[in-house]
Amino acid sequence: MIGDAVAKMLAQAEASAPIQGSGAATDVKGFDLALWRTLVESGVPRLLRPESEGGAGNAFRDASQVLQALGMHAPAVPLADTVIAHLLLSRASIDLSDERPIRLRVTAPDGMPDAGVPAADGQGHSGPDFAHLLEVNPWGDEVVMTWYPLADASSSAAAASAGRSLRSAEAPLVQGLLALAAASVLTGAMMRAMAMAIEWAGTRVQFGRPIGQFQAVQHSLALAAEELAASRAALDWAAQELEVGRPMPAAAIAKARAAEAAGKVAAITHQVHGAIGFTAEFALYRSTQQLWLWRDRWGDEHHWNAWLGRQALAAGPDGLFDLIMGESALR
Repeated sequence: MIGDAVAKMLAQAEASAPIQGSGAATDVKGFDLALWRTLVESGVPRLLRPESEGGAGNAFRDASQVLQALGMHAPAVPLADTVIAHLLLSRASIDLSDERPIRLRVTAPDGMPDAGVPAADGQGHSGPDFAHLLEVNPWGDEVVMTWYPLADASSSAAAASAGRSLRSAEAPLVQGLLALAAASVLTGAMMRAMAMAIEWAGTRVQFGRPIGQFQAVQHSLALAAEELAASRAALDWAAQELEVGRPMPAAAIAKARAAEAAGKVAAITHQVHGAIGFTAEFALYRSTQQLWLWRDRWGDEHHWNAWLGRQALAAGPDGLFDLIMGESALR
């Protein structure tokens, strides 16, 4: 229900957007202020906070549905960043009483800045100047976070923690959360790209009939549908595993699978559309932008496959099944 409600909000915002770019026209450059206010009123940014803080607790399946809708509609709001940041800040006993978005700047697995996001706002937009900032390095044995709220933040806890490092031992949880979020956005973007490709194949006529009637086009779309189905299955499992406290290895598998599928789905859907798919005025361009952005963000398929390989080697042949089922100790 939460995912459906958010999807309707984002679809309405997209319908009222100008032809070029995403997000409705607002008085804040690169940021859909009207949509953000609607999301705040519905409590969506605080979704993963405890119920006592206005959230729904460990509702990772709901969060996955929300972020899939985000990938489908590509709104100009840093919703993925803010939802994750609220959970991390809640674990650090920091609450916010204002309605500002939060930029999430995650150190890449190789130690470099998150190069996939020009503005570190999670959606590739310039981002609002009135957003808070949370820097996170989750790739070691413990998570190191640095919190930079704006000077006028009304929360005393937030103000007391400004610019201070916050350490946590929950590295697998944070890594799994990031992997799940990125896989969710990728899956939503692939669903949208596939829907557009199928519609285009049914209406674009060549040689006297729709191109979707040609076997070569049908074969390509079937391959893309297989990639999407595998990604959705892995994502559903990962969300369930997170809710029962087993973020790994399911989340790693979900991100690796979705990232690998993203490149294939982007290529096939652009092949179906031809040159028009690369124009900024065409909606497919925005969807594949999401695929290329989130494929690399928070670990690409090479990073997560290598991580899974190291775990498999450490577990040995007798422990492989337990590893896949999330029942063995990770290293």
